Amino acid sequence: MMQRLIPSKAILASIVLAALAAGASAEPFEYVSIFEAEQGAPKQDFRLSALLEDFETAREARWQRDTYTGDWHGLRDTLKDAGIVVNPVYEAEVFGSAGGGHGGAISDGLLDVELDFDLQRMTHMWQGALFHLNVLDIYGSSLSHKFVGDLGGTSNLAAFNTFRLQEMWLEQSFWNKRASLRAGMLAADSEFFESKASNLELNGTFDAFTLLTSNFKNAPAYPVAAPAVRLDVTPVPVLDFKAGVFAPNEDAEKNNHGTDFSVNPKDGALIALETSYRLNQAPNDHGLIGTYTIGTFIQQGDYATWASQAAHALDPSRPLSYGTNYMAYGVADQEVFKHGQLTIEAFVHAGFASSTFSLVQNYWDAGFDFIGPAPNRSHDHAGIAIARSGISKQYANSMEEQGKPGASSETVIELTYKCQFTRWGAIQPDLQYLINPSGRNGSRNAFVFGLRTVIAF
Repeated sequence: MMQRLIPSKAILASIVLAALAAGASAEPFEYVSIFEAEQGAPKQDFRLSALLEDFETAREARWQRDTYTGDWHGLRDTLKDAGIVVNPVYEAEVFGSAGGGHGGAISDGLLDVELDFDLQRMTHMWQGALFHLNVLDIYGSSLSHKFVGDLGGTSNLAAFNTFRLQEMWLEQSFWNKRASLRAGMLAADSEFFESKASNLELNGTFDAFTLLTSNFKNAPAYPVAAPAVRLDVTPVPVLDFKAGVFAPNEDAEKNNHGTDFSVNPKDGALIALETSYRLNQAPNDHGLIGTYTIGTFIQQGDYATWASQAAHALDPSRPLSYGTNYMAYGVADQEVFKHGQLTIEAFVHAGFASSTFSLVQNYWDAGFDFIGPAPNRSHDHAGIAIARSGISKQYANSMEEQGKPGASSETVIELTYKCQFTRWGAIQPDLQYLINPSGRNGSRNAFVFGLRTVIAF
């Protein structure tokens, strides 16, 4: 994928973050005129001690906000009452590596602005309707593409540089909100194979695992969405069923801003089916919460077998053989301990895909999320996780037939800690160790270290 580093944006981001830390947005003081004072308005005390006291009060109030910019002098609450919610979040990070292809360092970042419109509240008529869109401004380089060469992606933010529309959809709920139908531009990883506990990790494989992103063409996962329709039904609180049909969209880099909604007829539709069992999540339930999910993705299209690709490469007169690609998976998300401020959550993803057409034949990951791991740090998170992507044997054989290195598997181990220093801000140091990045035999192992900052505006 196309990558480019934009130093000016990185420098600007540093200036903005420095201004935030310095208290650049303290509430302004209001001057009261003599005429207003004569009418009973209080006089403003401009003594230095009073000004410093007011400034300190404003600064303390800012640290207690849910978002850095607050309620916009009441505008945010007014919009919310009218059915409009705006959520801008900025994330910036630096990553470095030692080993892998060769060592190096990068900086990158993301501004994600989400807009939700409650059409029932806005129209006072259209019950159960919601319109959503989000736009992304992605900049910087990818450590994986530039230095490490792994499959999963050392950062779940890194992508080709673009300002783009990602999701845009209309949702209608019905059956007393036990079911909903959503249509528009959808990303599969925003709803399918979800794991709340694995959201902490920064490596991309713990979000949209390699069974999807490495095996399916133009997979509808961050930063890409595709024309789609999704049905979600929860007949009883413990069961949830999802089905989605994603139309094949153009290559993400060709559709650089996400505004080309055309369908590529060469590829078949991607069908997603998923069933979840929810433990202790009904209104009157008690005990440790858990979610257990099984699902599958199936796509008809021009997927050529690895064997026919190898034969064709050696003898162009040999035809390619095509077929349907698929994967099946399971997800377990379970609280295992809860006492006082400390909660420990465990997660597991596991699945397999067609060895005939897929690069990654089998996959599993597992980890723990420790919430409130230290005294008086109830909102901090500490995590440890491991993931393994097993390479298709047919792919490995086809490479060896062509005189290229074979392949086996890629493994990543991650340690991370998210420090929630205020409601709207967090910093997250991260350490990863990648074994055999890319899965190709002979790849050098790599240490990866990074630091991410998150600001909710």
